[in-house]
Amino acid sequence: MTHLLPRALRAALVAVFALALGIQALTAFLAHTERDRSGGLTVSPDGTVTEGNDLVSSVMRTHGTGVALYTIAALLLVQVVVVCVWRVVTLAQNGEALSSASLPYLTVTVRALAGATVLLALLAVRVGDAVPLSFTLYPWGTALAAGTGTLVMLLLRTLLHQAIERDDEATRMHDELKGLV
Repeated sequence: MTHLLPRALRAALVAVFALALGIQALTAFLAHTERDRSGGLTVSPDGTVTEGNDLVSSVMRTHGTGVALYTIAALLLVQVVVVCVWRVVTLAQNGEALSSASLPYLTVTVRALAGATVLLALLAVRVGDAVPLSFTLYPWGTALAAGTGTLVMLLLRTLLHQAIERDDEATRMHDELKGLV
């Protein structure tokens, strides 16, 4: 494995992890501040006074705690996936990615992606009545992408498990042949 590939992947993983942290903090902040606001008047930077009826405000006022919990939990599961992929990249650099050492990380990745899929689907159901259909499609699309990622990781885990079993069988047969010769 070249040195450029793990570095580029790790840079992307750091960016995803940091973005997830930022979105979690923003979600927690919005849930806390929007719950305290009563939808009063706001003053924009150009001096225009408007009533706080924007989409984010209305969703956070009506579904704030639920949206925040689903979003933060789903992003926490994404962070778990990032950590597991980081570990698999480390194993790949050491030449151990195609061994049983990577199976626990792939199992945790599959479970975390499945959990994120469920949470995103629940989020879409939760905010479905409060937002227009075009905005509801975002969490549904993300849930579909996470579900697809779950199935791909499950397939890769199954293939790795089969390769490990065949390698063990080949090693056993080689030892038997060695004993006969």
